[in-house]
Amino acid sequence: MIAITLDERVTALDQKSMFEEWGYAEQAWYLEGRQGITGALRALFRPNPGVVEIGLHEQVWAARTPQPPAETFVFRLSEAGYLRLRRHLLSTIGATTPVLVVDRVRFYPSKRPYHLFHQCHQYAAEALRAAGLPLSAWWAFSRTSFAMQLRRAARMADQAAASRAPAGK
Repeated sequence: MIAITLDERVTALDQKSMFEEWGYAEQAWYLEGRQGITGALRALFRPNPGVVEIGLHEQVWAARTPQPPAETFVFRLSEAGYLRLRRHLLSTIGATTPVLVVDRVRFYPSKRPYHLFHQCHQYAAEALRAAGLPLSAWWAFSRTSFAMQLRRAARMADQAAASRAPAGK
């Protein structure tokens, strides 16, 4: 999931929502419950319709999931990086009408199909790369490989911030 902190103008409209989250999944697995071993094989090895999930939440997914381990990585984007991220995320939606709405979560058809070489980790890596982070969708083929890239990007951001800090602080 990619969580975007909502600013005061947006949260003033709905005090309970603090994060807008974007995710990506295979439609049959995630919305239709067609899971199990055949569902996993279908989702990975045959291109299938994907869905883009956009939800408003009080906590990020990593804090809500009953399936740890989940890590949270925080990146501060420039205004230009934020606009590129938003533009990229919006470009992944295939239709303006959601296929499902549940509470404050909307699921839209994705422009691209879901399969082994375009799944949730790669979706997030592509979006964050558009925002300016040094990530590769190709190397985001698993949670582990994606997390390794995110840790590296976080270290690089910390080093860059430290080099900009005035001496003695």
